[in-house]
Amino acid sequence: MLFIMAIAVAISGYLTLSDSVEEQSRLQQQSMSPAFDLVTEELVKPLHTAQILANTPTLRNLMAAKQIDDMAMLALVKRMSMDYNMDFFVASETSRKQYNANGSTLALKEGQVEWYFRVKQQPKNIAAALGNRQDIHIYFDVKVFNDQGVFLGFIGVGKRLKTFLEVFDKYKDSFGYDFIFADNNQDVVLASNPKLLADGQRILSVEQLHWFQALTPEQQSLPNLNNIIVKTPDATSLIAQIDLKALHWKLYLLTPLSSRKDASTEAYTSHTSFVLLAIFVIFVTAHVIIRFFERESAKKHQLDPLTQLHNRPHIQWRFDKIVRASQEVSLIMVDVDNFKRINDTHGHNVGDKVLIEIAHLLQSELREHDAIARWGGEEFVILLPATKVEKARVIAQRTCAKIAEHPLVLMGNIDLLISASFGVTYTPQARSLERLVKVADDALYEAKRAGKNCVRVHKIN
Repeated sequence: MLFIMAIAVAISGYLTLSDSVEEQSRLQQQSMSPAFDLVTEELVKPLHTAQILANTPTLRNLMAAKQIDDMAMLALVKRMSMDYNMDFFVASETSRKQYNANGSTLALKEGQVEWYFRVKQQPKNIAAALGNRQDIHIYFDVKVFNDQGVFLGFIGVGKRLKTFLEVFDKYKDSFGYDFIFADNNQDVVLASNPKLLADGQRILSVEQLHWFQALTPEQQSLPNLNNIIVKTPDATSLIAQIDLKALHWKLYLLTPLSSRKDASTEAYTSHTSFVLLAIFVIFVTAHVIIRFFERESAKKHQLDPLTQLHNRPHIQWRFDKIVRASQEVSLIMVDVDNFKRINDTHGHNVGDKVLIEIAHLLQSELREHDAIARWGGEEFVILLPATKVEKARVIAQRTCAKIAEHPLVLMGNIDLLISASFGVTYTPQARSLERLVKVADDALYEAKRAGKNCVRVHKIN
C-alpha cells in the first residue's frame, strides 16, 4: 500500500511539474516574438540602416567633396529620414558641420560639441551613446570613409528615450520581464524601469543596481551572469545575459520567479537558456535580412551625383514593381541634342550645367508616381506606370517644347539654346525592361534622323 501511495505521489508530482513547465514554456514562447521584435526593430534596424547608408556612393561622394554643398547635404539627410522614418544626421569632417533632418546645421567646434571629437578618436567604427540633455536621445554613430580609407565624418540616427520606454512598458505589462542594456563601461543606457535611466544629471552603472549588489563577490566577477538566481528584498529573479557585439553592449533580462513555482526553476532555467539561444539566432538571421535589405536599398536610393536623379537600378526596381502589379506602362528615352558639340565648344562645365538643367525640366513635367533616371552620358529614361501611349506622347511633346523654350544663360548673359529628342514606346503588359528600352531607343534614333528636337513613337507589337 505504501509503495502504491509513493508511486501515486510521484506520478502526481511529475504531472504537476510537467503542467508547470508546459505553462511556463507556453508563456515563454508567447513572449519570444515581441522580444525579437524589440531588439530587431529598436536596435538592430537603426544601426544597420546607418551602416548601409554609410557605404552608399551618394553620401560618400557628397562628403568627399573639397567643398561641401550644404543644401545638397541637407536635402539628402531629409530624404533619408523620410524614406526610412528615422531621425538621421550627417557630421562632416571637411565642413565641420552637423546636418540635421529638420534642415538645421550645427558647427562642430572643439570644446562645444564633445561627442564628435571623442568618438572620432576611438578605434571603433560604430558608437552608441546618450545625448541631448533637454530631451534624452540614444544615438548610433557610424564612421564614413572614402575608398582610400580617409575619414570623412559620421552618419548617425537618433531615437528618443521616450520611444523605448513606451515599447518597454507594453512588453513588461504583457510578460513581466525587465530589460537592462549596459554599454562597454557598464553604464545603464536603456532599461524598462524609468528610474534607472539617465535624466541629464546622472547615469547609473550596473554595479549600483540592487540586484547586482545582492550577488556574491564571486558572481559579480563572472564575465557572464546567465542562469544566476538573485534574491533581493523585493523579488527573486533569474538573470539572463546576452552580448550585443555590434554595439559592445550587454543585455540583462531579469525574470521574476514566484515562490509557488520553485519546483520548476531548473526546467524554467533551461527554457530561459533557449530564449537566449533563440535571440542569438534572430540576430544571425537579422544579419542575413539586412544584407538583402542593403541590396534592395541600394537599388532604390542610389543617386546620380551630378543630376541627383536616380540611376539604372532604380528604374529596374520600379519596373519590377510594375510587372508584379500587371500594369500597362509607357517608357520615354531622352537624348540631349548636340551634346558633344556643346562640350567641345563651351567645355565640360557647361555640359554639366546643361545636363542639370534638362534633368530639372524633365522632373518638373512628371507626375508623383512617375520615375526618371539618368541612363548614361546625355541620356535619360522616364517610366510612366499605368499610362497609355497617347498620354505619354503628350507628356513627351510638352517637355520637348519646354526644354527648347528655356535656353541656358552663360557668363556674359549669353543664351545657349538647348534641345532634346524623345523616343516613346508603350506596352499593355510589362515583361522586359530591356525590350522596352530597345524599342524606345529605335524611336529616339528616328527622332534624331528627323532633325532632332522632336518626338517619335514606336509601339511594341
